Amino acid sequence: MSNDSPSPDAQRKSTVNLVRSSHPWTEADSAAGFVLRYLAPMRRQLTSMLGSTEQADEALKLLLAHLVSAGFGDHKQGRLRDFLLRGIRSAAKSTVNEMPKEKRPTLNMDGVTLESKEWLSYWRDGILERAWRALERKEHAEPDPPVYSVLHCATANPQATAAMLVVQIASDTGIKIDQPAVEKILPESRALFAQLVADEVAETLEKPSGADVKREISLLGLGKAFNGVALVAEN
Repeated sequence: MSNDSPSPDAQRKSTVNLVRSSHPWTEADSAAGFVLRYLAPMRRQLTSMLGSTEQADEALKLLLAHLVSAGFGDHKQGRLRDFLLRGIRSAAKSTVNEMPKEKRPTLNMDGVTLESKEWLSYWRDGILERAWRALERKEHAEPDPPVYSVLHCATANPQATAAMLVVQIASDTGIKIDQPAVEKILPESRALFAQLVADEVAETLEKPSGADVKREISLLGLGKAFNGVALVAEN
């Protein structure tokens, strides 16, 4: 599956509420439970730092055990990705220190900063993947219209016309759909995807405003997901 955000659709402009979500990470009932959503980007960053998935998993165990016992503690503020990267750095150091000296990898964390391109890339991919999964769950719950299947196929085949997508969707998913339906569903599915991305971003911020969410979207390079939609900030 591609983690790329959808290509723009010029047929109509829909509205996305940047602060629709009312569940910021700072209000999570379980710190460890909430953080489990973001294991994929955390594991990728730790693997890059430690050189192996085995050591990355050991570091993750340390970090999650700390969150189970201590929660977010006094650091429950700002952006979740910043909080997690600090935890990742600490867990990586602890993991290396627990290893026999002769087996310790070289741990160079100079480039692993809050705004490092690598970390932002892992985090962006994690946000997009969660939005895709949410859209897929929506289709499973409400198969008509097949918003996930249509958008996923269109994203994987960005140069395809609606007529070509009819054939590709049938081949990939077995869903029989005509060209007018594809043309109608695409703008709807793109708007739904954009809203899900906005919700994901909002939940990783502390008391987010529309400006906060918009800034984070820009910093993470998620703007393509919002092409063709109007952004509002109503609670």
